[in-house]
Amino acid sequence: MIRFTSTALRPLLSQAGAIQRPLILERGPDLYLRVPDDSRPGEWLKAHADGCDPRMDADWSANSAALIPDCKFSFKTFIAHNLCDDVLEKHHDLLMMPFTGEVTRALTLHKETRPPQVVYVPVGEFRDRIAWLYDQSLRHYHACVNDVERINWRSQALHVLDQVIRLDAKRAKPTDREMFARAVESVRGRISMVKPDGSVRHFR
Repeated sequence: MIRFTSTALRPLLSQAGAIQRPLILERGPDLYLRVPDDSRPGEWLKAHADGCDPRMDADWSANSAALIPDCKFSFKTFIAHNLCDDVLEKHHDLLMMPFTGEVTRALTLHKETRPPQVVYVPVGEFRDRIAWLYDQSLRHYHACVNDVERINWRSQALHVLDQVIRLDAKRAKPTDREMFARAVESVRGRISMVKPDGSVRHFR
């Protein structure tokens, strides 16, 4: 199946009215989803499929062809509200698979979300990322002095979680994983306190 990470999808799905606007799955020759960019009229935001980004993946062309052989494939679809929430709130991956219906013989697109696919890193990097998370929740958050800075912090913290939440280390100790889980919850807790306008939500 074609996999898109929350890191790649967040810029697209965070735009206003994301579930009302079409997503275009396209191959040419890389493989991506695209939507109009609200901040740059006439431009497009793209989310490359996992392994299919020319800027990051050495085998992007072969990976794209393996997933969709047709080099001129283009299909318009929409994302359901629950799938959008899974990506934005739970950092889940979005998986897609084109198929032809048995009755209608029309091309359609199966979509589902799954927890982020684990990426194994050296244990030293894993511990560095734990520290990175705590920096976000304990140092950077408290450095914000107004709503604009909190909006920027919230956006950055979500981006950090998108990247880090899928990491693990095969040589990590149980204490490392406990610290990782606490660090993730610490950042999530801070994010939940900041409203989209940057004001602070007070829980009773």
